[in-house]
Amino acid sequence: MPPAALPGPPNFILAGLSSSELALLQDDLELLALPAGAVLQNAGEVLSDVYFPTTCIVSLIASTANGASTELAMVGNEGLVGVSLVLGDTVSSQQLVVQCAGQAYRLKAGIMAWELAQGGRLQRLALRYAKALLAQTGQNFVCANHHPIAQQLCRWLLLCLDRRPGEAINMTQDRIASLLGVRREAVTDGAGKLQAAGLIQYQRGKIVVLDRPGLEDAACECYRAIRGEYGRYFQAMAESLLPSRARPPPASLRQRAEARWRDLPTANPESPSDSARLLHELEIRKIELEISNEALHQAFDTADARSERYADIYDFAPIGYFTLDARGYILDLNLAGAILLGLKRSQKSRLRFGSYLAPECQAAFDKFVDQVLHEKTRNLCEIVLAATPWRPAATVRVEAVPDEAGHECRMVLLDITEQRATLQALEHSEMRYRRFIENLPLGQGITTRRANDKR
Repeated sequence: MPPAALPGPPNFILAGLSSSELALLQDDLELLALPAGAVLQNAGEVLSDVYFPTTCIVSLIASTANGASTELAMVGNEGLVGVSLVLGDTVSSQQLVVQCAGQAYRLKAGIMAWELAQGGRLQRLALRYAKALLAQTGQNFVCANHHPIAQQLCRWLLLCLDRRPGEAINMTQDRIASLLGVRREAVTDGAGKLQAAGLIQYQRGKIVVLDRPGLEDAACECYRAIRGEYGRYFQAMAESLLPSRARPPPASLRQRAEARWRDLPTANPESPSDSARLLHELEIRKIELEISNEALHQAFDTADARSERYADIYDFAPIGYFTLDARGYILDLNLAGAILLGLKRSQKSRLRFGSYLAPECQAAFDKFVDQVLHEKTRNLCEIVLAATPWRPAATVRVEAVPDEAGHECRMVLLDITEQRATLQALEHSEMRYRRFIENLPLGQGITTRRANDKR
């Protein structure tokens, strides 16, 4: 199994996933180095990817028709870029621009949408982050309309420092003015006041914070409100990492049973006698059991519905799924797999997968399965399925992983016969062209090359 950890600095949403959830995403996450100023997505475009920053900072920019722009919020390693997808929209509402260079993990939007639809921990963390991001956006708007530039600059600098190591920020006054949606002169004046107070030092596009506590004191309440919201977000994330606990018996079960008993037409007022109290207690216990049974049946129905749903996804997938034991016998397969091999699913446990392969591939495939199970690692190979009366020989790509115990090999088969045929045709065409050039008379070949050069 792949390790449940990602290389490089962490992103808090990815770090909040369980080992199994992260293992499912690991091969689809691409670590990128993003330069400052890179536009990840324009407003109004369909989201192609989402990003999980680790060391970079991304600004969410809103623009007007005449080209004026303002930063609505910034995203660092606490969250994700592309929150529109989390909220159910595939179109980006803002322009997404890298504010400070660094690294981020990229994930295809289609994969992210599928993962969110599963309703797991990624969905819960992403939704909780969306609330924190909306709170930051709203508070930034309040700050821009009610507080002086110096306090807005304090808030902006502190939010940057929260999302990157160190006390220095490489940013020109022109760029800061564009992000805050104000004139450059206003930023120059605000930065001059902070520098005169000994809070920052600004020189040639580099701002160094000299006194962070002082900067926090000089900031308006907007920074503290945003920080408080993100504090609750991190607390919720920490709680999600705690091991799940069994739900204790509900304290209201007795109360619900008592209420249901009082609604019964045969219910009599409680009597002080021992026998009456005993009879009442037995009736209440009976009702409690009925309530528990109802909840149990509901849980079974929910489990059955989910099982049917995933069984349909497994069975009607367009690619073949197989599970083999250590000897290579077929333990399970889906409908696409049965069609690919041309066998009846009722006969699966009596057949070895290797018997459907071309003879030259059987030994190599057995070795491949042994390697997957013994090394407990994911592996890839290409094999040829033997021809049958209803189809010719087929080349398939196999991706296999072991189960946790290393007793079963679980495989995905993708038919690449047409791809291989196309590639071979291209190679054959290139070979014929080369032979044609080589067989040309020397003078004619030179003339042909000169004619090509002129073109």
